[in-house]
Amino acid sequence: MNQSSPVSRSASSKIVRFLVILGCLAVVSLVLWQLLPKATFSSDLSQVGQGKPALVMLREIHVMGGERTIEQMQALYPEFQDQVVFLLIHTGHPDGVAFAETHSLSDGSLVLLNGRGDAVATMGRPDSADDLRRFILQHLNLNS
Repeated sequence: MNQSSPVSRSASSKIVRFLVILGCLAVVSLVLWQLLPKATFSSDLSQVGQGKPALVMLREIHVMGGERTIEQMQALYPEFQDQVVFLLIHTGHPDGVAFAETHSLSDGSLVLLNGRGDAVATMGRPDSADDLRRFILQHLNLNS
């Protein structure tokens, strides 16, 4: 019998185990990376009431679904960026919780505020970017 065989198997099994663990860690890291919030809109509520209307979306940290509303906002942003401040608040922050309670918002819902910061209208999750566009145009007097 070859005595180096058990040592080789032991060393190769350690290498294989290490590579499997490394691969699993890479997959988990990739999945977590995809779940991270994408760079989107500011959450600075001090911009509300500064003369420019604001569209504020609530993102609840433990609820799925609001990402569609974010995508719709991103689609409309180039069209309205000069006329409306787009904001995204989270329930993971005390200001977001207070704002959500004040305006009775849930994940993916929106509130439209005029330039003075007064709530003009609220909307649940829009079905499409066109629905969101109509909501904005219906409640604000914009040159769009």
